Amino acid sequence: MKRRHMTILEKFAILEKIESNFESKYASSIWDPHLLFFYNSVESIQNRAARFIVCNCSRTYSVSSINTHLHLPDLSVRRKIARLCLFYKIYFTNPDIKCDLFALPSYVSSRIDHKFKVEVPSCRTKLYFNSFVPKTPSEWSHLPALIASIPAPSLFRTAISNSS
Repeated sequence: MKRRHMTILEKFAILEKIESNFESKYASSIWDPHLLFFYNSVESIQNRAARFIVCNCSRTYSVSSINTHLHLPDLSVRRKIARLCLFYKIYFTNPDIKCDLFALPSYVSSRIDHKFKVEVPSCRTKLYFNSFVPKTPSEWSHLPALIASIPAPSLFRTAISNSS
């Protein structure tokens, strides 16, 4: 009987991990808090979810060890991956949106840049600089050419995840 209970918990943990990744994948692409207060709020939600997955609500048990055990990456890494994957989809599949949001760079160095580089818009406020449009092109333009030129979104996500 106990083995069946563990199997259900294991399945639930996998389901919870998939569900939280699915929901945060799209929301985190656009809303990426740069203020520490908001970042800590989102981080505390992940910590509570991790405790819930392993059925350990003890405050003395380390959440870092739970996240390591569950192979949950840090939220900032997950948000960066989500932003870059969304940018990849816009860049290669939506030319209309790409033209509206991102401009061609004024200069592309053949030595340090890749051919998919885009212009980073100028920003007057820190709030705008930390939003999706200026922040992601900067990260995209600093990717290695081998990663930026990957032909499939799933392979791109894997390459970004392995390089982060």
